[in-house]
Amino acid sequence: MMSLCGWLKTFKRKGKNAVGADEDAGGRTGCDVDEMREEAGEADEPGPTNGKRSGGGWGRKIKNVTKLVTGERREEAAPKGKDANLDENEPAGDDGTVECDDEGNPRNKTALKPGHSLMDWIRLGNSGTDLTGTGGRIVPVSHAELAKHDRAEDAWMAIRGKVYNVTRYMNFHPGGADELMRGAGKDATRLFEEVHAWVNYESLLAKCYIGPLRNTITINLADSSTNPNSKLPPPPPSFAQASKLSVTATPTSPPTPTKDTTDTASTTPPPPSIVSSASDDSLKLSIPIVPRFDWIQKTAELTLIFYTRSLANPGVMVECVDHLEVTVNILLESSVQHRYRFHLANNVRWPCTVRTSLESGKIELMFNKLCPALWTSYGQMTYERRENCELQLHEYDVATRVEITHDSCALLLRPKNNSLLQVTPVGHHVSVSASIDGEYVSRSYTPVPASCVSTDCPGTFIPLLVKSYQDGCLSKHLTRPVPLGTSLQVSQPSGNFALSKLRHHNRFALLAAGSGLTPMLALLHYLLERNSNRIEHICLLYFNKTEADIWCREMLENLCKKDKRFTLKHYLSEVELPEPTAPAAAAAAAATDSEGNRSTLVHGRVTPDIIRQLTTKDSPLYASYCCLCGPKPFNELCQQYFQQMPDHNPKHLHCFQG
Repeated sequence: MMSLCGWLKTFKRKGKNAVGADEDAGGRTGCDVDEMREEAGEADEPGPTNGKRSGGGWGRKIKNVTKLVTGERREEAAPKGKDANLDENEPAGDDGTVECDDEGNPRNKTALKPGHSLMDWIRLGNSGTDLTGTGGRIVPVSHAELAKHDRAEDAWMAIRGKVYNVTRYMNFHPGGADELMRGAGKDATRLFEEVHAWVNYESLLAKCYIGPLRNTITINLADSSTNPNSKLPPPPPSFAQASKLSVTATPTSPPTPTKDTTDTASTTPPPPSIVSSASDDSLKLSIPIVPRFDWIQKTAELTLIFYTRSLANPGVMVECVDHLEVTVNILLESSVQHRYRFHLANNVRWPCTVRTSLESGKIELMFNKLCPALWTSYGQMTYERRENCELQLHEYDVATRVEITHDSCALLLRPKNNSLLQVTPVGHHVSVSASIDGEYVSRSYTPVPASCVSTDCPGTFIPLLVKSYQDGCLSKHLTRPVPLGTSLQVSQPSGNFALSKLRHHNRFALLAAGSGLTPMLALLHYLLERNSNRIEHICLLYFNKTEADIWCREMLENLCKKDKRFTLKHYLSEVELPEPTAPAAAAAAAATDSEGNRSTLVHGRVTPDIIRQLTTKDSPLYASYCCLCGPKPFNELCQQYFQQMPDHNPKHLHCFQG
């Protein structure tokens, strides 16, 4: 009969063999995604893997790293005393036990209580529960304030300049609450880098984000310039200006005189200055963005991932050469392109699915594999950064035309050969050109979300809302019923709208006139779905001539009923609406309260009184940030009224040029 020690040795040898077979199954394969799907009750179709599990495996003590350019795979040993696979994205086993390495030791993980897996944490974050403790508002945090929150029932932590409330995450942390408490109440960046450097903490703790860490240092600016024996060099003249730092004086106790000090020497030097770093995003935005690439896979799916920067608002253009060759252009800064060319290891299907997370800056391109199987590598990739690029044009045809009003249409533009997929950043536009009667005509249009058109919109199509003007040759060419427009030249996205400017605001007013609604639609959808600094109120003031001119009316009014944070006010300039009697007004107010419909229809144009309501803090329509778009006279008139308001900050107004 085999002894217990002999049985353990046999089990250990089998575990090592399983690890070796598991590692032969393929490189980086996204085991985290598979585990999440399994916990959610989903299952992948079995592929030709002989039942082998992809990626992580049981007890492996190595970290698979994918070489970016060649796709080559290499292995790095875990540092002693630390487990290279310690990852918050990897939940404990279904039986509540922890994984063991191939030496039989625990993986430094804690058995989590039932209901505290990674999927349970994701569900808690998506439930609407306030995990920040600040009502979702972004609040800059000083070191002194951070130090106050160092208890298990009130734990804040700073990582790479961002402060998170990790109180609710304590019971979800695979390393246990005690391990997490090591960083409570302080800047835990160094601790995090030592243990979890590869963990995507921004995604994991996105719903716990409180605000930026505000660093404060004390520098005696005067002492170094007046004392010749000072070891500190005098600061440069433009020190405070170049760093955009605020300087305030505070008293200090006089130094103790030494025997070298004469009676005439002053015993009270000039007070030092406290230099406080600003939380402005301008310093961060001045650093060029270099996207970071990664990839994961499932048996039937390949995902290419690009990490940019929070609120970078990227534009994406994916072009399929064939089932193996794919080109990805990421547009981040003005006239700068990040170009990736992929030669994939095996064939994939087209089109892919693009998913962007604006808050984290993450871009995911998901391809279905032509033949389900696990790959050992994604293939090969080359990267090129292009500056001062010329505007690229691609040929499109009008695939679908749907009338939405008496003079306007929803159009779906299809790329030639259907080999291009283009994602337009929020607040940006494209240029549409066509040759009409031998003359080349070009106009700018803002693509709208696919949900704003009343028909199915494939991922490669560009949805537009276009108004046909009597003297507009291009608009009439685009909206004609027969034949549909062809050979249109559509540019890559362009614009100057910076989404990061909205970071610290949670009350917005959107003023749109006519077709100026189009940039507001994507902006409206983003703001209402934003997680950090959750929106308190958005008011859309929509100006038209008659009711027949209103775009997307049903969709906007349904949104009013669905989301109590959104208010819609229609202003009609050419329709006299009867003044409601007192009983009728009371009945309408009661209906509004019971049905949650905050949509109103009034006669009028934009006036100083309307703008005053938006800039007065006591007003129900007060907005700390405003956006406007419409014909040029409308934009100029609104800007003139805003300038007349004493409480208006010009930096908190953006005008989309119509």
